[in-house]
Amino acid sequence: MRIDPEQVASPPVVLVVGAGINGAAVARELTLNGVSVIVVDANDIAFGATSRSSRLIHGGLRYLERGDVALVRESLRERAILLKTAPQFVRPLRLRIPVRRRFGGLAWSALTFCGWDRSWLGRFWLRCCPNARERGLYVIRLGLWMYGWLANNASVGWGEVRDPPSLREQTGGSRASTHPTFRWQCEYFDAQILSPERFTIALLDDARQLAQQQSLTFNVHTHTLAEFHGHDVRLIDRLGHNAPITLPPDIIINATGAWGDATLADWRIGSPRLFGGTKGSHFVTANDELRRSLGESGLYAEASDGRMVFVLPFGEEQTLVGTTDEPFDARPETAVAEPREIDYLIDLVNEVVPSARLTREDVVMSYSGVRPLPFGRTDSPSSIPRGHWIEENTRGPIPILTLIGGKLTTCRALGEEVADRVLSRLRLPRLASSRDRFVGQVFNLPGQEQSGSEELRTHSSGQVENLPHVRDIIRHEWVRTLSDLVERRLLQIFDPRLDQPRLREFATLLVDEGVIRSDQIDSEVAATSTRLRQVYRIDVDGT
Repeated sequence: MRIDPEQVASPPVVLVVGAGINGAAVARELTLNGVSVIVVDANDIAFGATSRSSRLIHGGLRYLERGDVALVRESLRERAILLKTAPQFVRPLRLRIPVRRRFGGLAWSALTFCGWDRSWLGRFWLRCCPNARERGLYVIRLGLWMYGWLANNASVGWGEVRDPPSLREQTGGSRASTHPTFRWQCEYFDAQILSPERFTIALLDDARQLAQQQSLTFNVHTHTLAEFHGHDVRLIDRLGHNAPITLPPDIIINATGAWGDATLADWRIGSPRLFGGTKGSHFVTANDELRRSLGESGLYAEASDGRMVFVLPFGEEQTLVGTTDEPFDARPETAVAEPREIDYLIDLVNEVVPSARLTREDVVMSYSGVRPLPFGRTDSPSSIPRGHWIEENTRGPIPILTLIGGKLTTCRALGEEVADRVLSRLRLPRLASSRDRFVGQVFNLPGQEQSGSEELRTHSSGQVENLPHVRDIIRHEWVRTLSDLVERRLLQIFDPRLDQPRLREFATLLVDEGVIRSDQIDSEVAATSTRLRQVYRIDVDGT
């Protein structure tokens, strides 16, 4: 999208750096309350953890084990809000927890709740009872009872969509899908979001419409760097298509997620280390037996090391499996799902659903993201707090608010909290709340609600249908590269039919819409093919 300097003749009030789910939520909340906003991202919309998550809207059942009741209560409240205001994106999902033992995990859960699981007492207990971590039926029942109680007492309830989370011992047909050693299955409800990338686009589009209604400044500049020059910020187009723009923002929001420390360092902001991200890897499989076993429910199963892993229906034919949780100190964009992580997840699936006989050959694609968690000196990634907060720094006269933590479920709440801080600093009143504001689709391609991908029908010749919809997406959704279109607008990475001819057809559409030049088709297709292979393990070359 070409940047017009005329559009930013009057300085924006707030510069939001980072176009992930949290940056988009902040931008929308601010424009809803009459504040001009410019959003900048060095890469693309939803480029980082937003598009690399487990695609769940959940209350955080396992957070109860660490005693983080406030976070669970907030997450359950936000889950209810999203189910009501974003039904095109968020839908209820039944989850089953396979359980082997009636007793087990009581002492370990008590140690974890008190924070003693990593102490000498916890290590001693593990030596005495190697299976101490395995959660038994009564521990899970207690956790789900608390979960349901908190959901019923949240400020916005679950009742409008479905009955409150329930728990019962399963017998008969539904138990047959898992290994017979799992004598019980406990059930509860959370929610699933198949396309967080498109949800992020929808939030930004809503902000754009709000700005137009109020004659505010609102722009989104992707593939753009924000650099300090004195007391101003210069926006520099990484693709070289547009001239730099100099802005004097009143406040800057650092919403770059796991890149947060690097962003502050680039701006020469003195700050202690704020982020200690962990890597979460997932894979997608088209294994028929596994998908049939799931039906319309997901599994929330316990791995041998005590970590809970999701096995989720992902459209009509695919299954999404994840996630791992490992410390990660490299650049977030370099995170990929390692073979040992894939094997770890495959072993878990085969332990729970042995009839699937899952192998690496069944893996259609994989991805890995880095959670923007707070830095903490701990050897247990699972013990790092999963909440969010705001760290304040300054660069000359400009306040910089860095967002730490946060997740898909609580993006609206974090946006609201940041907006309150900004409005207070600018001495502006809050005009409206997003709690009841509907989030609609920008463009809805056929099959989106049924599948994890933007399903595009093809002719027998292999050409893509629904091209007018794709053209509209290119024109209105800030698409600047072939990778933007394929990965985060059309979600073609989940379509096994993606190949070189289709990439070339999409690149030709970008030429038609003036996004790239005709002599860039080959380089765009080559760069996207390489990225698909390196990041997602997708081979579109047929080799």
